[in-house]
Amino acid sequence: MLRSIAGRLTLAACLLPTVPGSAHAQLFSPGRLAAAHSELEGLRGCTSCHQLGKSGVSAERCLACHEALKVRIEAGSGYHATVTPDDCATCHQDHLGEAFDLVRLDERAFDHSALGFPLELGHAELGCRDCHEPSLVRDPVVMARKGGTESLARTFLGLPTDCAGCHESESPHGAQFAARGCADCHQVTLWSEPTAFDHRSAAFRLDGRHTDLACAACHGAGAAAWYTPLPFGACSDCHADPHRGAMSGACASCHGTEGWHAVTQGVMGESFDHSRTTFALRGAHFVANCAACHRTGRPPLGELVRIAYRLGTSSHTYPAPVAETCASCHVDRHATAASGGRWLGCASCHSEAVWSPSVFGAASHADSAYPLTGAHVTAPCVACHLSPRLGHERFSLALSRRTCVDCHAADDPHQERYGLIACESCHDTEDFREAAFDLVALPEGAGGCIGCHAPDDAHAGQFENRECSSCHASDTFAVTDFDHSATRFPLDGAHAAAACGSCHIRESSGPTSFVRYRPLGSECSDCHGAST
Repeated sequence: MLRSIAGRLTLAACLLPTVPGSAHAQLFSPGRLAAAHSELEGLRGCTSCHQLGKSGVSAERCLACHEALKVRIEAGSGYHATVTPDDCATCHQDHLGEAFDLVRLDERAFDHSALGFPLELGHAELGCRDCHEPSLVRDPVVMARKGGTESLARTFLGLPTDCAGCHESESPHGAQFAARGCADCHQVTLWSEPTAFDHRSAAFRLDGRHTDLACAACHGAGAAAWYTPLPFGACSDCHADPHRGAMSGACASCHGTEGWHAVTQGVMGESFDHSRTTFALRGAHFVANCAACHRTGRPPLGELVRIAYRLGTSSHTYPAPVAETCASCHVDRHATAASGGRWLGCASCHSEAVWSPSVFGAASHADSAYPLTGAHVTAPCVACHLSPRLGHERFSLALSRRTCVDCHAADDPHQERYGLIACESCHDTEDFREAAFDLVALPEGAGGCIGCHAPDDAHAGQFENRECSSCHASDTFAVTDFDHSATRFPLDGAHAAAACGSCHIRESSGPTSFVRYRPLGSECSDCHGAST
């Protein structure tokens, strides 16, 4: 249409060369120009768009005025770079009146992705002028166009394509990322999460347990979120020191990012100074392996050690034992740790240098309720304090037994024949095999010698009503000085020199043999027979 009009205009110009300018414009123009081109009205303005001798509109002359568009086309950017050259009039027709809109755009049918900026999510819900409005125009060439704000209100050019160009006032990061674009971390499809950000590109690369953390765990959330610069030269920049300055060196010398409580045991054993803790290691504790006390997830250690860990530390590489007293870890093998009603305490018998044997010896026993004497001094502690035959299940300190029979009943060679007589009446602790018998020491009611020696009576009851001491010495039991004159048959004459066995003959009574002392006849014939 414009080409035919241009041809007629050329012909008319040749036929009527003398017509005045204003009349020329009225005669040659097919209609008034749109308001945007109103300054080109008149014959002299025709060549601003048309070339003499050629029909139609010259795209070259259009771009001479629309400089911002020319720059974009030459750069291969934007929609106009995708359409056929020299075809401006196909979409933008003029001479249809001042009110005619040169840019007739079907917003719903327009494919925005052809501009290299597809509309996604919230962008797709907006109208064209929600974004294409004067305050958001950033291109200086477009901003320099004539017409000022009115001109900018008509154009669709000059908008930035970076997020901050339109959303700078909405950024929660302030000036933290002045040198970086939003798209370096965010995507339009999931703006709330920085899915495009790879922490490996940062100065602090994530590994171990750090990789499982949400961004907010380190950077905070919302308006308080802060990303750069963050200090990260030392673990203490982010983590509170649970040792409260007691440990020397860097945290990484013992700990790793795979878990704070997964401690490098080899390093710990070589460099850890236990004296910095509340439990300095001495004696056997000093040479003990770390795992002897710090055993992650392990059960108690046998019968002699029961370790309890502080609440919340049992899963740690080095769980913290409750170590207030010896009994916190070491099982009390003593039924009661008391003697004579007073508490001894572990240190009274044991030392950290070596737990066993005990340092409680005979000298210490002298202050107890049972001082040791004689053979008891050399007896091992377990002989009395840990004896299954005495019913001991534990190493009992407070023994209720105090007499010889309490401990030596099984060793009684007398088979309980002297139950009423205390062992110490005849024996002492120097040598139990040596007897120091003293008849005077026999308790009242013991029944004299026969009270104990009835099973040993060699006389078969001949002296039932007589005391053994009337004939025998109490120390050797031998008959040393028997006075026969005190009997019914005093010895005189040849009888005085006769041996005892001449008259007192051994007899047998079943399996028992004995010497007959009484009754014996006192007549001569009783021994010498009848006189012939």
